[in-house]
Amino acid sequence: MSTAFASSPAAETFDTAILTRTIAPMREKLSRELAEEILRWDFTPEDQQRMADLSAKARLGALSSNEELEIDSYVRVGNVVNLLQAKARLTLKTAAKG
Repeated sequence: MSTAFASSPAAETFDTAILTRTIAPMREKLSRELAEEILRWDFTPEDQQRMADLSAKARLGALSSNEELEIDSYVRVGNVVNLLQAKARLTLKTAAKG
């Protein structure tokens, strides 16, 4: 799915804040199985290589507008995964305390 606009730092801040509230750690806990599955989520080796390539181009100031949108998408997806994994870790930690 493509968007007609580039994300901005403000949009990313809003996204993160909204996601944090949505996936709030104090809400109902995940099942152990789901928490363990979420902790296995990661970018594919191909995506990791693509992010490295885009990052190298960004450091040189050589990203096209489509590449800027692409790297922004990787950042946003990474933020979502990080928030879900934080909730998964909290779920497992809480379960271990019993």
